[in-house]
Amino acid sequence: MARDPLAVLWRLRDAAVTEASRNLASARARELQEQSQLEAYRLLMRHEQATASGENIAAFAAWLPYARQNKNRLQANLEAEEARVLRLQQILLSRRTDAEAVAKAVERQREEDRRIKAGKEQAMMDEAAGHAGRFNLRQA
Repeated sequence: MARDPLAVLWRLRDAAVTEASRNLASARARELQEQSQLEAYRLLMRHEQATASGENIAAFAAWLPYARQNKNRLQANLEAEEARVLRLQQILLSRRTDAEAVAKAVERQREEDRRIKAGKEQAMMDEAAGHAGRFNLRQA
């Protein structure tokens, strides 16, 4: 039996939606992780700043440029993940749109098949009624 090409296409599109959803979920998890790391580092920087006093001031002053550099790196990582999430959201939307278009085509095909089947059944009933009418005329 030959496979219905639209059904095969719909399964492929549905699999693409599932994959895009998984990729987006994974990217969102990484985004949350990056946010958490950045926030933790900002808290560390505020703590270090608040506790810097006396002889610690020189050490804090030496540490601060590296801390800012690390914070900027963490911020860049977060921004990259945010951009990745946006891209993956667009991909998921596109995949869903593709799958919905195929699903609508499948439904149109099924409706057409039902219409054709109903027409054939009606033709068979009309033919049977015609035969019965002729049969009744012959008996009369």
